[in-house]
Amino acid sequence: MLEALIPYLTAPERTLIEDVPIIGELKLQVFGPLVATGVILGWFRSLAYARFRDIHEDLFRDYLFWMLVTAFVISHWVSVIFYFPHQIEQNPWVLLYFWNGLSSVGGFFGAFIGMMVYLRLHKQPVIVYADATIFGLLLGWCFGRAGCALVHDHPGRIVPEGTFLAVGPWPDGTWRYDLGLLEFFFALALMGLVYGVIDWRNKRPGWLVGFVVTCYAPFRFVLDFFRADKAARGVIPVPDARYLGLTPAQWFTLAFLGAGIYLMFFRKPKASDLDYTRESERPRGEGGDAATDDAKADAAKAGAAEADAATPGAAEADAATPGAAEADAATSDAAKADAAEVPPADEDADPPASA
Repeated sequence: MLEALIPYLTAPERTLIEDVPIIGELKLQVFGPLVATGVILGWFRSLAYARFRDIHEDLFRDYLFWMLVTAFVISHWVSVIFYFPHQIEQNPWVLLYFWNGLSSVGGFFGAFIGMMVYLRLHKQPVIVYADATIFGLLLGWCFGRAGCALVHDHPGRIVPEGTFLAVGPWPDGTWRYDLGLLEFFFALALMGLVYGVIDWRNKRPGWLVGFVVTCYAPFRFVLDFFRADKAARGVIPVPDARYLGLTPAQWFTLAFLGAGIYLMFFRKPKASDLDYTRESERPRGEGGDAATDDAKADAAKAGAAEADAATPGAAEADAATPGAAEADAATSDAAKADAAEVPPADEDADPPASA
């Protein structure tokens, strides 16, 4: 029997301000910086994919921003409304405490909503943007789940000490699965598979999203059966709500699985999938790369110089034509002769009568 003893580690935290209006106690915890790091690194990975597909960069940056805002807001609402509805009864303002409680599947759903709204408004096809988003999410997801594992916010059911991949002892003295840790391992493996093994560059639009979702949905569906279902002091104050025996995440993953299978195996490529605004078609001066514009200007100047070199020089043209200097000299002599023949005006002469 495989055995592993993974110690229950307590991540350091510090109270910055004890009483902040509305927020309450403001703490610095490892979870926040890890999530922020994941967002930043995932952002750059998504941009790398967008550059490979020649997606208009400014448009894609705006899309990422609004998609992330929607994802975090709806992630919090799903967490509060479906997992901890009792919090709304205690304090309805908790719906606006976006920093307090997030749901991963709620974040996926929120990202989908934000993506659809933004891209419809800007008349862009959805599927390539979705691939770029999931490409960056793979890295950001690892950092987010590492944060979950360190703060132990997804405790599992009690298992015997020494059970493979069990963590302990928890504050109540038990050994449990840490579901955040298990999902971190899964996310790490999936990221390595996509980045290092799969030839994602040559996959048709939508395949990457379908593959990631199809892999994650059954894993998460099974994982949630191991979630803690009883309150325990220092571990979980209130167990997650269940609907017909399933957690909200399990219901979401059923829909995810159907969408993933469709994208991987049944959806046919469409010409409109590639009908997006491209970076290479950006008009010059529209926020383009200054270095690139300067290089183009230098090339134009060089071309003009070569054209001048190919045309007979001005000096050679002057040599083939009667010298301008000789003509000017002849004209000057004639003017002097005319001036000598005209008598000077008489200063005493009467001026002409006026009409």
